[in-house]
Amino acid sequence: MPSSVSFSKIVKAYNEARSSGQDAPRLCIVGTGAEHVRVIDILSAGADGVHGARAVLDAVDPSDFVRLSRPSDPWDIVVFVAAGLPPRETASLVSAARHSGSRVIALVDARETGAWARTAGFAGDEVARCVGAEGSVRPTLENRLVVAADHRAVTLAAHLPAVRRAYCDHVILANAKQNGIIGVVVIIPGADMPAMTANQIRMVLQIAAAYGEEIGPDRALEILSVVGSAFAFRALARQALVFVPGFGWVLKGAIGFSATLALGRAAIAYFEAGAPLQVSHMKRIEHQLERARHRLPGFVQRHMASR
Repeated sequence: MPSSVSFSKIVKAYNEARSSGQDAPRLCIVGTGAEHVRVIDILSAGADGVHGARAVLDAVDPSDFVRLSRPSDPWDIVVFVAAGLPPRETASLVSAARHSGSRVIALVDARETGAWARTAGFAGDEVARCVGAEGSVRPTLENRLVVAADHRAVTLAAHLPAVRRAYCDHVILANAKQNGIIGVVVIIPGADMPAMTANQIRMVLQIAAAYGEEIGPDRALEILSVVGSAFAFRALARQALVFVPGFGWVLKGAIGFSATLALGRAAIAYFEAGAPLQVSHMKRIEHQLERARHRLPGFVQRHMASR
């Protein structure tokens, strides 16, 4: 790996990931009945009772919400489960939550037209349409929680495994978009590598933190090995810029985006497996990509000749 990607940058990325939110945001789930219980069960699934769900998640009946609200120490995020809650009565609770400084989210039925949320006082970007892995309607409650938690979303994901995948997807997409832009706008060969690699290292560290992994300097080799597999993608992109004049910058950006996306997915699979990284396996991937890089000129020339 080029010397331009220094160990100090890895440590800086690690520190950013670790310091992005030491205290998890506190959630309050307001609702009643079976749907309220279902949402709590889904969000707390897989979490450790003391250090996980109990540390960040409270369940409150609407009749007790105002009494239990603490203006001096409010919940960071309040979720209102629409099922069973009259919208006009809920509006006063939403107003109280906003007044205390809490972010608010409404979880409504996917088939709901939006009338409930409007009457209860929610904006469009404060509404979630489903919760849990079975949900196919977007946006999900997990997605809304990640956005509402902002820089502390990584800590929330570490406490609540149910939110983990939504957080990781959010981080991966953000870094992939950024590297796609870098691939397009940076035209000097090799100049994109430090910026792209720093983003990829930060992304992997954020994913690791979401899975509760202790990542320190002693794990730097693993991070380097994972990120190293993406260098051949960027080599492909530089070749494309040379052999596809006028259009190579588009492919270069697309490869920067796709490589980061693939790397993020691989990182999720690695941390979900809970197994040590097989450096030899990553080296084989890098070797395969390097072979693909050498085959690119001929492929591009044949493609251009066929046009």
